[in-house]
Amino acid sequence: MRFVGRQGGYGNVVELEHGSGVVTVYGHLSRFATKLHRGQRVALGQVIAYVGQTGDVSSPQLHFEIRTATTPVNPHTYLAAATASVDPR
Repeated sequence: MRFVGRQGGYGNVVELEHGSGVVTVYGHLSRFATKLHRGQRVALGQVIAYVGQTGDVSSPQLHFEIRTATTPVNPHTYLAAATASVDPR
């Protein structure tokens, strides 16, 4: 866990660092999971936060972003390429 807290227009935010410069960002969260803190390791499927309406939004939603080397990338393109290289066996 790289960041847990408030960030301007994103409202409540969680940033997860995945290694190799890849970071996922989750924004506009209503609240964080209990005992969530910076530096914590999280497991696949673990609840980290809940969808909300914080920051500069007018309805409940989730902001999802992928960054590589601090540059935002298209999540659809990035995830499609990442899953194409996974062996389905």
